[in-house]
Amino acid sequence: MVSDPVVIVGSFLLAFKAVLLEGSEVAILSLATVNQIGRRNVLTGIMLGLVASILIFLAVRQVFLYLPTVMIDFVTAGVILYFSSKFLRGFVGYYFEKKSFQFKMNDMEKELVSKAKINDTYGNIPFSLLNSLPVFTITLTEGFEASLVLAAAGSFNLFWTVIGASISILVITSISIVSYQYLVNFPRWLLDLLAGLILLTFGIIFLLSGILEVAA
Repeated sequence: MVSDPVVIVGSFLLAFKAVLLEGSEVAILSLATVNQIGRRNVLTGIMLGLVASILIFLAVRQVFLYLPTVMIDFVTAGVILYFSSKFLRGFVGYYFEKKSFQFKMNDMEKELVSKAKINDTYGNIPFSLLNSLPVFTITLTEGFEASLVLAAAGSFNLFWTVIGASISILVITSISIVSYQYLVNFPRWLLDLLAGLILLTFGIIFLLSGILEVAA
């Protein structure tokens, strides 16, 4: 098994980076659409998506805990390495292929607003669970991916996983309050690169731990 200090650091960093990346997209889209969709619809969608993501995290973590010890290492490594490759592909796209993160967010914003307007037949968008559904969908989509990483990290150390996720949410909320433009314009390629390398490092550690345990 991986040593306790590595597990503590890994659980914290994995949770922090996963929530920071996925949560930042939710924050950007929510802030960009709050005037068109309405604050109550946006906040309701976020809260419902957050609750659903937490339930997914707890359910998947429970599945991890039922696995044999050696399998936890391999499954954790598989999940972490998968998302590592996703973030590193994002880095390549944003840095080398010059794809625009802001353009991607603008497209998602238009899609989110159009879905909300479909539910509105009077030209304005009143508060309702139906009109919160587009934001809920976005939050749940990003939250589901973060939940898988959190479940993998939480199967080893739940406390530091929760701490990492909580601090990340606090950072995103603070930045959102201070400056929406800073959140949008922060180099996405840098976040993807850092997250990809962190996940790659700990994915390899957990994979080697599993291999060594099988070989022992």
